[in-house]
Amino acid sequence: MKRLILLLSVLFMLCSCANKAMTRYETLAPTYEKKGIEATIKQIDKEKKDLYGEKSAFLYHFDLGALYHYKGDYQKSIEHFEKAEKVYDELFTRSVTNEAAAVLTNDNVRPYRARPFEIIVMHQYQIMNYLAQKNVEDALVEVKRAQIALDALYQKDNDKVNDNGFLRYLCGIVYEMAGEDDDAAIAYIKAAKAFKEGNVDMPKEVWEFICEYLTRVGRTADISSLGYKPVSSTPKADDVRKMGQEIVLVGYAGHSPILTEMKMSGTFVSGGSMYLSAKDGASGGRASISVSAPIIPNAGSETFHISVAFPEKKVLRQKAHHFFAKVDNSLKAMPERVMDVDAELTKNMDEETPNTLLRTAIRVVTRTVAAQIAKEKTQTGNGLFDLVKNVGVDIAQSQLEQADLRIGLFMPNYMYITRIPVEAGEHSLNVKAIDRNNQPVDDFNFNKVKVEKGQKRFLFVPAID
Repeated sequence: MKRLILLLSVLFMLCSCANKAMTRYETLAPTYEKKGIEATIKQIDKEKKDLYGEKSAFLYHFDLGALYHYKGDYQKSIEHFEKAEKVYDELFTRSVTNEAAAVLTNDNVRPYRARPFEIIVMHQYQIMNYLAQKNVEDALVEVKRAQIALDALYQKDNDKVNDNGFLRYLCGIVYEMAGEDDDAAIAYIKAAKAFKEGNVDMPKEVWEFICEYLTRVGRTADISSLGYKPVSSTPKADDVRKMGQEIVLVGYAGHSPILTEMKMSGTFVSGGSMYLSAKDGASGGRASISVSAPIIPNAGSETFHISVAFPEKKVLRQKAHHFFAKVDNSLKAMPERVMDVDAELTKNMDEETPNTLLRTAIRVVTRTVAAQIAKEKTQTGNGLFDLVKNVGVDIAQSQLEQADLRIGLFMPNYMYITRIPVEAGEHSLNVKAIDRNNQPVDDFNFNKVKVEKGQKRFLFVPAID
C-alpha cells in the first residue's frame, strides 16, 4: 500500500510540473495589446515564478530585454540581455543534467537553452542598445561576443547554417565606427555571404553600403567574388560618407509566431520502426512521419500504440508588414527587410523535427513500459481497487506528455533597416507602419532628433502588436 501511494504521489507531483508556456502568451498578450509595454513588464515581474520559473530563466531575461529595448530604456535592456547571455553560456558549456527527468516527464523539465535565432536576435538588440547610447566601445565588445556565438552555432552542426546577414552587417557598421577597417571589411563580406545562405534576399541598400565600403578600402576583388551584381553607383552611401552623419532607422514589424501543441499518434516497435500521424493545422490534411525506432530496455518486440505531444508553429495576426519614413517632411525613405523571424523559426523546427519526434517517442514508450511494470508490482488482489489504481496511473502518465512550447514572446516577425544621410542638427522623423495592403496602421513621430556632427543616430520603431 505504501508503494502504491508513493507511486501515485510521484506521478501526480510530476503532472503538476505544468508547461508554463501554455499560458504565458494568453496571459501577457492581452496586457501588451491593451495596456502597453510598461504594464507588460510589471506583469512579467509580478508573475515571474508562475509564467517562467527557473527552467526558463533565459526567456525571462530575453523577453524583458526586448520589452525594455522597445521602451527605449536601453540600460535596463542591456542588463537583462547580459543575464540572458550568461544563462545561455552556462547551459551551452555544461553537460545536460536533466535528461533522466526528461525521460520520465517531458522536455519542459530541462532548462531552456534558446533557439539559434534567439541568440542572434539577442546580440542584435544588444549591439543596437549600445549604439543607441552612443557607446561604440561596448558595442565593439558585444560584436566580438556575437561573432564567437555565430561561429559556435555554425560549427555545432555544419549541415545547419545558423548565420545571419543583419547581425554581420551590424558588426561591420560597428567596426567601421571604431576605425577597424580590416575587420569591417571582413564583417561586410560575411554579411553578404550570410544573406545568400539565409532566408532574406540581399537588401539593395545594404549591398550599396557594402560595395561602397569595400571599394573605398581597396577590396573591389571581394565584391566580384560574392556573386552579386556590382552596383554602378552608390549615391546614398556616398552622401553618408561626405556629410559625415546619418539617422539609422530600425523597424520591427508584426509579431513573430508562437508555438502551440499538436498531438500525434501511431505505433512504435522497439528496435523496429515508429510511425506517427496527425492532422495538419495549416492544410487540414494528414501529416505523417516514419523513422527507425531504437531499442527500449524491457520493451521486447511488442507494438506500442502511442500518442505524443509536439510543438507546432502558430502564425499570429499581423498588423504592420513594412514601413515608410519621411524626414523633415520631405526626404523619404523605405526601410528594407533584413530579417525574417518567422522563416527562422520554420527552418529551426524543420531541422529539429526528426530528433524531437524520436526523443519524445522514446520517452513515451519508456514511461509506458515503466508504468506497466509499476502497475504489476503494486497489484493488491482487490479488483476494484486495482482498477482504480491502474486508471489513476494511466491518467497521470498521459498528463505528463506535454510539448516544449517555450519561445521568446516579443520578437518581431520582420526586421527592417534604412540609413538616411542628414546634416548635423535637429530633425523630425515620421514613420508609418504599413500593412500588407499598403494601408497605414500606425504612426510614429520623432521630434527634434538631434544628430551631432559625425554621429550615427539609431532610432527604433516597435510595431509588433
